[in-house]
Amino acid sequence: MAKKSTIEFKKGDAITHYFQIPLDSWSAGGKLFFTAKPKPDDDVTDAMAVIDREFGDSSIVDSSHEMYEADWATYQLDFVPGDIVNVSFADGAKKRSYMGEFTYIPVSGLPQTFPGDDEFIDAIIYADIKRGTS
Repeated sequence: MAKKSTIEFKKGDAITHYFQIPLDSWSAGGKLFFTAKPKPDDDVTDAMAVIDREFGDSSIVDSSHEMYEADWATYQLDFVPGDIVNVSFADGAKKRSYMGEFTYIPVSGLPQTFPGDDEFIDAIIYADIKRGTS
């Protein structure tokens, strides 16, 4: 049985995560998307998404980066506080759990979703105490 993937965020914080795709599945000019929602849906506008980010070639690390691996395109995913929307902790909860996935759309336009099938990434967003503004 495969281990469930988890990606964590603290509301109000910038955070960096990494995503790798084999070079033989990657092509320059493709786009990588990360989306997290309360549940899967059939909404092409992704209106229920609490995180909906796009990453391009400029997010791929080069050979001088510590996360570089020769046979992989490694994306450095820099999330900023504004990437988390419509998540409230007014009820006193300490965290919220969502379902997430990566979608890679190469130049050919034929999307690949990670993880596949009916598997999803646990996207955990933790509450903050004081959100800095400067």
